Amino acid sequence: MPVPMSDTVADVIGGRIYVFGYLGTDQKSHAMVVFDTETQMWEDGMTKPVMEIRNACCYLVVVADKMYMRGLQKSFVYDPKESKWETDEMLSSKFWEYACVVDDVLYFYSWSDKELRVYDPEHKCWGVVKGLDDLLPEMIRVGCCWAVTVSYAGNLLLFFRKQESTGEICFEEISLERCKGGQIWGKVDQWCDHGLVAGNFCIMKSLDVVL
Repeated sequence: MPVPMSDTVADVIGGRIYVFGYLGTDQKSHAMVVFDTETQMWEDGMTKPVMEIRNACCYLVVVADKMYMRGLQKSFVYDPKESKWETDEMLSSKFWEYACVVDDVLYFYSWSDKELRVYDPEHKCWGVVKGLDDLLPEMIRVGCCWAVTVSYAGNLLLFFRKQESTGEICFEEISLERCKGGQIWGKVDQWCDHGLVAGNFCIMKSLDVVL
């Protein structure tokens, strides 16, 4: 890395790895550095946000070649092609976390609302995935204590941990369909409440791998 950084988040756009975080340990200074996977070299210079970011960015997803980041208070958007930073007030209205992207739409499981929520960046609007009325009772039944969404082969995987166990990961595979009017419906295609026992762990980043 060309400069020391801390509390970083990262994602890939067009063969480049974008890393965002504090410069060193200075919590008042943020920057973006880029690693080119083709040349296997860090690009010269760095990009700094034009607005003030008071906290570390906790979560990052890529939608339509733009980076959507959430701090403790607000959400930010960075467009690498235009080197442009902006805030997204509508995205900031929800405390989204452990999100994934399917077909350029952001999804996350809301603990406060007990719903699978969806955000369309193009229309800047929030919604709820319909058709999953049986999802919450099943998660309550197994004592789910957190949930992480992952994009896989056009579907959404919802990983969660059993509250009463010592690190048992369960999952649901949900297929998604956009209907007329923009409403998104989901269907549970696969459910497993006896998954991998991983012990103490923390999910930092989930990637789907095609062999």
